[in-house]
Amino acid sequence: WVPSNGSAMRSASFSVPFSEGTGDLSVIQLGGTGGGLEPNVNRWRRQLNLEPLTIKEIEKKIIKQIGKLGTYYMIHIINDKMSNAFLCAIISTEDITIFVKLSLNPNGISEVKDDFIDFCSSLNFSK
Repeated sequence: WVPSNGSAMRSASFSVPFSEGTGDLSVIQLGGTGGGLEPNVNRWRRQLNLEPLTIKEIEKKIIKQIGKLGTYYMIHIINDKMSNAFLCAIISTEDITIFVKLSLNPNGISEVKDDFIDFCSSLNFSK
């Protein structure tokens, strides 16, 4: 992964190469819950021109992971018609929520998924 320029809102940005191109990974940190699971997943879905899901539908698609900051939630969102996909993680602590989003071609998900999990699981911060 190669550090890249992101927007002012990003804590970090990386270009993530895979066999069919390069994905764009962003890390954003917000105070508190950052709005919660359902609104954020549905915001990402809207970015891919997909209909929103209920919290029950989202919970069926969420994959729980364990990282240095505790349990976090990961989801992949794919719009095959647009040939675009997101791997997303929501990592919450008492004080902050970290959002990690990797935008890439759907074919790249299987290639980078393990590295994405390793990256998200390794995130840590000190007060």
